[in-house]
Parts: sequence; structure tokens; C-alpha cells
Amino acid sequence: MPFSVKSGLSLSSLAEALGKSRREKLLEGYDLKNFVKVFEDRELMSTLNSLFENDLNVSKTARALFMHRNTLIYRLNKVRSVTGLDPCSFGDAVTLLILLALYRAK
Repeated sequence: MPFSVKSGLSLSSLAEALGKSRREKLLEGYDLKNFVKVFEDRELMSTLNSLFENDLNVSKTARALFMHRNTLIYRLNKVRSVTGLDPCSFGDAVTLLILLALYRAK
């Protein structure tokens, strides 16, 4: 997985280690319907995974995806408009990764 920690821990394994009730409690403040639109969209998830792998660097991500930088920005703006989180902001990117891990662990 692209968001694992070098020590062998991953957000996925941490999310799975939490009980179902704890995961649900962590998700309470978010409207998951909006996030599911992104999490289930193969194109947007491929874009986000590449952004995370390229340390939130838009130029490197565009090159890695062989796409114009403006196309990438359009997709990232789509994520922002649907979720309310900016994937290029470190704090929001971490939140997206955690929510994704919790969503997948359901």
C-alpha cells in the first residue's frame, strides 16, 4: 500500500485493529456519502495515491501520471469540492488517508 510506514505498520492494519464501534465513533463527524464518491472512483483514487506517493508535489504527480498539470489540478479540485478537504494540504491529506483506512476496514 502506498501509505504504509517503513516499520511495517500501516494505516490499514491500525484501522483494522480498532473495534467496529471505535471506527464508527471516529467517522461520526464526517458525511461518508461524500467521501465514498471519491473512495469508489478509480480515477480519483489513482490520482490521490500518486499525489501521496509524490509527497503532495503537484508537478511530480502530473509527470508520474503523464497528464497535464491543469488536468491534475482539476481532479484535485474535484476531491476538494466533494469532501471539503484539500488533498494538497498535509493535514487534510492525512485526514483523507485515515478516513480511507477506516472506510476500507468496515
